[in-house]
Amino acid sequence: MEEMNNNCYHAKSFESYKFGLTKSTCGCRVSMQFNYCWEAGNGGAITTEGGKKAMIKRVIVVSVLVVGLLIAGLSQASEATIETKQLIVSDATGKLSSDQLKGLADQAQAMFENILVFWSADSGIDRFGKIRVIFDVPRRDVYSSVFYWDTKGGKRTRVVGVFGTNGKPQMMAHKLTSAVFPQKDKLIRNMMGILTEVQVGNPLTFPMCGFGSDDWVLALLKTKSYIPINELGPDHESWGMKDEGKGKLRITDKAKQHKGYAETGSFGNFLFQTYGINKIKQLHRLSHEKDRPWQDVFQVGIKELEANWINALKVNEKTREGNVSVLLKLLEGNPDTACPEAQKLSTKKP
Repeated sequence: MEEMNNNCYHAKSFESYKFGLTKSTCGCRVSMQFNYCWEAGNGGAITTEGGKKAMIKRVIVVSVLVVGLLIAGLSQASEATIETKQLIVSDATGKLSSDQLKGLADQAQAMFENILVFWSADSGIDRFGKIRVIFDVPRRDVYSSVFYWDTKGGKRTRVVGVFGTNGKPQMMAHKLTSAVFPQKDKLIRNMMGILTEVQVGNPLTFPMCGFGSDDWVLALLKTKSYIPINELGPDHESWGMKDEGKGKLRITDKAKQHKGYAETGSFGNFLFQTYGINKIKQLHRLSHEKDRPWQDVFQVGIKELEANWINALKVNEKTREGNVSVLLKLLEGNPDTACPEAQKLSTKKP
């Protein structure tokens, strides 16, 4: 690691080394491979041989301290990991106590076991190894989770990143489900993930945000902003998102993202309630061989399935009038902030 300008950089602590060497006033460059020093001003020249030797000694001492601190930091990071029966849980914040990390690991393992029971599924450890669950600080103050593939030791591994360590995790059940059922089609992946979140996860999680996906879809229909299911493609772009790799997704259209997820959650629940969980598992399995095999699995096409779903929502609309009217106001006010505002309202419910 190296910095070069007319200032001096040195490491005061492991944190300063980790995030970039800190500035001083002496005009010096410290490298992990070479150590150079010069006096600021004076054209970078060193004026005396004695001064040169003294400066070099100081730089060598600093370099040794940097290396020592780095090694100490790495050992601390390696200790912040707990293995459960099916997960490898680690702390990327560097701030969790051992008891806090153990509590999060126990919570993740219990949730994972509930997921396997709900889907009558295998963990996939024999094929892919244990799932790595990495707890980190919230991104842009948003508590969420992501699933992505990584490579470790030349082998593909499943990773679930959980952004937030306080309270009940959001979207963790969703993303652990994606790890159990790897799926290229985002629509099918989200159908299964959101359904699982409703069953064993956190109701405050996006896209429900403390309400029901059915409530959101009925509100979207009233605002005439509903997106037909076929327009939600297998990749991220049609969902108002962009994949930047390693679990990093950039949201390009918050309102569109929320609409797509809410509709998918409601549609997936309709299929679950109407046809049962085995049909959804069959849809997942056959979709690896054929794009969205609705007809093969449900004996009807997507247009008929979608119409039946919307009709079912409207039949029960009266029972949801109160929630729909609340969400309608949020969507008409600012659809980009509708979810966080709904979460605030939900936490105030008696």
